[in-house]
Amino acid sequence: MRDKTREQGYLTFAQGEQYLQCAYLLALSVKTYCKVNDFAVVVDTATTVPKHMHSVFDEVITIDTMAPFANECLAWELTPFKETFKVESDMLVTSNIDHWWAGARLKNVCFTTQVRNYRGEVVEDNHHRKMWKENNLCNAYNGFMYFRHCTETKQFFDTCKQVLSNFDLYKTSVLSNCRHDAADTDVFMSIAATELGSENFYVPTLDYPTFTHMKQHINKFGTDDWRDACSWALTDDMIFCVNGYAQTRPFHYFHKDFCTTELIARYEQRIF
Repeated sequence: MRDKTREQGYLTFAQGEQYLQCAYLLALSVKTYCKVNDFAVVVDTATTVPKHMHSVFDEVITIDTMAPFANECLAWELTPFKETFKVESDMLVTSNIDHWWAGARLKNVCFTTQVRNYRGEVVEDNHHRKMWKENNLCNAYNGFMYFRHCTETKQFFDTCKQVLSNFDLYKTSVLSNCRHDAADTDVFMSIAATELGSENFYVPTLDYPTFTHMKQHINKFGTDDWRDACSWALTDDMIFCVNGYAQTRPFHYFHKDFCTTELIARYEQRIF
């Protein structure tokens, strides 16, 4: 287990060049808006981190290449932080969310359990999350989550490993109408949280952590790519807008090619 030498910070996983570019953009956005902005990225041995990125990443942690999603089970072991916001790499932070630390730490592990559309409205995802309703699973989104370094968090991530390694049993004998041949991070973390008590993994009186999710069915778009359904802009004073709506929550852009060199350069200009 890695020593927890830092107090608070962000952690993301980036396996491959495309995810690394997304992680770099995410780190730039965190440092643009937040005062609590230490940032660690976990890469595999096949992913080379360019020199210029090291000036933005506070820590680069290298592990062996693993099966998709399995590396996320190691988040508790790998993070250098005593308190961690784990964020998916294809996300942008769009405002100062430093106050989220105070609320999220009411739980040892705190998930996003409600996502929003680009208008800021809470959306019930009836398209992608039918299995969650049918099995009364914790509605956990790992896209933006919090955890602290403690025994209870270790127990959670150990349970995640068990669920992932035994998912064939879960999908055939435990879950009703399982639609997943393999467990992604949201699936195995939701199952683990349910087994340990869903009420222990979110704060029902808080409207965070959360994020804006740009998948088609959440926003009722007629096309898979949200960029074909709406316009977006980043103003000179770094306000990120979609169809005229200023985005103040973490923004899950989903399509990795949204992370362009031109967009990265806009954020680099604010940092360097």
